[in-house]
Amino acid sequence: MGYTAFLLMIINILSKILGFFREILLSYFYGTGEIATAFQISFLIPYTILGFVMSGLSTNFIPTYTSLYKSKGRNESDRFTSNILNIIFIIGIIATILAYIFARQIVFIFAMGYSGEIFELSVKFTRITILGMFAQLLNAILKGYLNIKGNFVIPGSTGFLYNIVIIVFLIISYKINPILAPIGVATATIFQYVPYIPAIRGTKYRHKFVLNFKDENVKRLLILALPIIFGVAVNQINMIIDQNLASFISDKGISVLTYSTRLYEFVWGIMIVSITTAIYPTLSRLAIESTVKFKVQITKTISTILYLVIPSAIGIMIFSTEIITLIYKRGKFDENDVTLVSGALFYYSLGLIGLGVRDVLSSSFYALKLTKIPLINSIEMVILNVISSVILSRFMGLNGLALGSTIASFFGAINLYIKLEKQIGKIKCKVMLKNIYKMIISVLFMAIGSKVIFTVLHSRFSNNLSLLVSIIFAVIIYATVSILLRTRQALDILRAIINKLESKIE
Repeated sequence: MGYTAFLLMIINILSKILGFFREILLSYFYGTGEIATAFQISFLIPYTILGFVMSGLSTNFIPTYTSLYKSKGRNESDRFTSNILNIIFIIGIIATILAYIFARQIVFIFAMGYSGEIFELSVKFTRITILGMFAQLLNAILKGYLNIKGNFVIPGSTGFLYNIVIIVFLIISYKINPILAPIGVATATIFQYVPYIPAIRGTKYRHKFVLNFKDENVKRLLILALPIIFGVAVNQINMIIDQNLASFISDKGISVLTYSTRLYEFVWGIMIVSITTAIYPTLSRLAIESTVKFKVQITKTISTILYLVIPSAIGIMIFSTEIITLIYKRGKFDENDVTLVSGALFYYSLGLIGLGVRDVLSSSFYALKLTKIPLINSIEMVILNVISSVILSRFMGLNGLALGSTIASFFGAINLYIKLEKQIGKIKCKVMLKNIYKMIISVLFMAIGSKVIFTVLHSRFSNNLSLLVSIIFAVIIYATVSILLRTRQALDILRAIINKLESKIE
């Protein structure tokens, strides 16, 4: 897991940096105005519509294919892959046509508080971005197939091509016509999967034009996928509710939440997703082989994620305003926008801790094929999020929506942990709790030290330079203190670095 997760993390970091540059260009050219808001809505709608289906299919394709491969061999399992790809392609085309026809109704569902020019522009943009939806569905299966064959790099690196295409179109759109921005999204959605073609061929997969809706393996996949599909659909409904509340609070509401969640998702993508993606096949295997090893792997994974996420979350909270200033404050993105976005980011960031733990626990349930439990948990989280967001937004505005999401993520993590122990027995977490205690101490030193350094530097240098230097010192302080406290994750990383250096010297 270690090397693969690390490699995926590096790839994701580079891809997310490109994604940030994309967001910087959007904020520079269009700020939080009508074009930016319409673009953000049209950007989110295709993923939201298909995201829950993609998650369900990709998560359950791996165990279904693996089981079929072991029982009937390569030819039959590849035939199943061809069949499901053909079925999904047809469904994707139909979904695209329907979404195009009912674009007005879809946009209304996502942003009920908007009307007039901003609404019409959102509809126009959405009719363009949805043209790439079918490609997203195919990715759900192809990504899983490549992961089974040990290829995590190609699926993990599609974001490079995706972001580069959108960046090019954004620049051209500003100089020629804003309509080119959504055209860039549709184009990027399709062309990002071009690297899949040689990668799939490299596995010696040969596509067959078979179409059998009654195939038992397809039925089994769908049965396993349904709880996950519903679970993720619940999360998407949660996002739609947040967006609608934001659209009623402010015309800039959706743009503000989107800009803030991009940073939130950056940490989630490079740390949490990289690790959970790499560990899922291992969890699936250990769930069958050994309950004891399964429990150990869960605690190790949670500890690793917490070691990375806790300092990241606290660091973002401390420097939320400075981070937004560094990334977005230029062009049409003004001081008022900085205040709005940094406020939402502050309250979103702490939720990374709950989200990280919950993702590991959800993967554990999927490995056990207990998919209904995460579904119920998702529903409970949405209910709590809606209630808390509605109440808090009355007093805190957009910040209340962010805080509501954070509260729900912690509830979801704690609730799933309790339910997992009921399924597999008590998880020995004394060592994990001891390490968490050490992490908290290390974070306190990091927070105080980096804030003092920033204050001293900011009196003489610019905000951006002071922030970058402070972040470097924050990493050094956190790593040093955690090593001195002999935090297991820090020692593992240090040991890996030493071994790597020794091997190169030899």
